[in-house]
Formats: sequence, structure tokens, C-alpha cells
Amino acid sequence: MSARDYVVGYGSLLSSYSRTTYSGLTEPARPVIALGWRRGWTVRYTDEAATYAGVRAAPGHALDAALVPTEITDALRHRERGYVFTELPRETVLPADPEQGALPDGRYWIVVNREQVRADAGHPIPQSYVDTCLVGCLETGGEARARAFIRNTELWDAPWIDDRDSASPLYPRRTLATADQREAIDRLLASEGVLRHRRPV
Repeated sequence: MSARDYVVGYGSLLSSYSRTTYSGLTEPARPVIALGWRRGWTVRYTDEAATYAGVRAAPGHALDAALVPTEITDALRHRERGYVFTELPRETVLPADPEQGALPDGRYWIVVNREQVRADAGHPIPQSYVDTCLVGCLETGGEARARAFIRNTELWDAPWIDDRDSASPLYPRRTLATADQREAIDRLLASEGVLRHRRPV
């Protein structure tokens, strides 16, 4: 029997709704920490005119993420088309809460940017994507995990637009945030000093 595959999701795959609805990934995910990586707004999708979260190797840093059981299908590869599936040494992925027990055996993967490209006016960071990521953090670890996502992500000062209420939000695989989640997300973004960079559509 072949080893089970798991993806260390650090962006929209943090959201159970997004990964279930748009990628058919229905099994529960576990909060994890991946050692040696740093998240930033560095993945450009020209076909969606947006910039999403990517990672770079960063010794000494830790990436809050979700361990997602999966099969690496053509559909998943299309969703992650701006990235390369990269196998991780098993010992570099740790449970976010050690009291929940050991992580499962299998092959662990992370998707790494094909290139590092900062957001620009033609490819901004969409709030619809930020909400999707942070709703996922709120689901798996509450406000502390959402705050860690914000603190440990680079380049918030790049072009970033509030497309939450747009008739055509930029991010097509979004999770709609509730009013309470929006309030919590904006409060956390403000308290971490980054909300000032966001602009209206």
C-alpha cells in the first residue's frame, strides 16, 4: 500500500469551506507548524489578476498551517498552478497542539512559488482571499492563530483591495466571512498595524 499524501496548506486551504467546496478535500485537517518557511504575498495569478500567499525558505522561521489529507489530482494541481509540490522532511512538520497527539504517517508536501512576485496595482492582494485564509485560522485556532498568520506574513504594504462586497470579487474560491468574522478580522489586522494599507476597490 502506498503512503498517504498530505499537503501543508498555508493559504486558502486553511479554510474548510474553500478546500471542501472547490477541491473536494473533505477529510478533517490538523493545525500544524512547518519549520523553516516564511509566508508572503508573492504569488501572481495573471488569469485572476490577483496576488496570493506564497512561501520562501527561511531558516529560523515557523509557518502556521493545516495538514490536509489529499490525493494530488489534476484538479488540485490546477488550483495550485502557481506553485511546485515540494516534499517536506517529516520531522520539520509539528502539531500546533502537541496534546492532540502525533501526526499521521505519510508523505508531506508544501506548495512553493514558481517565482516570488510582489503584488502590484494590476495584481493586488484581494480581501476576499485574506478573509478565506483568516476564517480558516479562526476555525482551527481562534484569534491567536489568525494573529499569528498576520504577524508571520510579509508584504502587507503591497497593493491590497477590499473586494468583500464587490459583485465580482477577485478570488473565485473564497469563503464568505460572517459579520462577526469580518469584525474580528479587521480588528486583528488593525491591531497588527497592517489594515492601513488596504484600499477600497
